[in-house]
Amino acid sequence: GSSGPSMRALRFVLLTLLILLGLALVYGVSPIRPVREVFTFTTIDASPKQVWTVLTNFGAYQQWNPFYTNIDGKCAEGERIHVQARLDERTLNYSTKIQTVTPQSELAWSEQLILPGLLDGQHRFVLESTDGGQTRFVQHDTYSGTLVPLIMQFYQLQAEAGFRHMNDALKKRVEQQEIALPQDTITAPQS
Repeated sequence: GSSGPSMRALRFVLLTLLILLGLALVYGVSPIRPVREVFTFTTIDASPKQVWTVLTNFGAYQQWNPFYTNIDGKCAEGERIHVQARLDERTLNYSTKIQTVTPQSELAWSEQLILPGLLDGQHRFVLESTDGGQTRFVQHDTYSGTLVPLIMQFYQLQAEAGFRHMNDALKKRVEQQEIALPQDTITAPQS
């Protein structure tokens, strides 16, 4: 009767969930897991200390960051933060845990989608001092798990574009602050 199609739909959903769970368990303990990486960098004409100050001031992200438009939480190892990321016209909200805080060098967090082994990700910001007194700023994401081939098919290009937009905005913000620092030498125009 009328319960036929809904029963088939329920069976399909349950079977799909069982398959995903099985794959997560197999890939979760298997040394062979699908992995994808997203990597971008820029060179900023400022010291790692200056870049770090802007990068770790989560409260100011709404003013300048076009990709991570809001991060709520404390920048400290082990802290949970709430992240809002902008992908094209969509906003992605998630909660994650900060794994690494090495001042002026590295900030990293990691996240998991529902179950370990489905989609596990780590996002790293790395600051490297250059010989010329500049900073090489790197964003590096690593994703592993059963759903990597499916999800990264849609997400990878958007993530790379978002990282580049953030890199450009961070560079602009840090370098503009660098220019604005010696305020005692700036005089008001005389009329």
